[in-house]
Amino acid sequence: MLNLISGLFLLYAVLVLLRVLRGPTIWDRILGLNLFSAIIIMLILLIAIIEDLNYLVDIAIVYSLLGFISIIFISRFVQRKGKL
Repeated sequence: MLNLISGLFLLYAVLVLLRVLRGPTIWDRILGLNLFSAIIIMLILLIAIIEDLNYLVDIAIVYSLLGFISIIFISRFVQRKGKL
């Protein structure tokens, strides 16, 4: 069961990365990176629950916070056209 679910998550991740590479606008690419981050977080949490590894939940929380902060900074950078 774990192999099937993790395989589906990895398939979704590959499709999202294709969107990031082909995205017609920078906003599509940023959204794709955010979705890729969410898929990886869900995969980490799935493994943590099934394997009963509690420290992976902490890693997923930190990864989600870093992903959120980086998306905010990238979006503001793009919105201001590269001016800090």
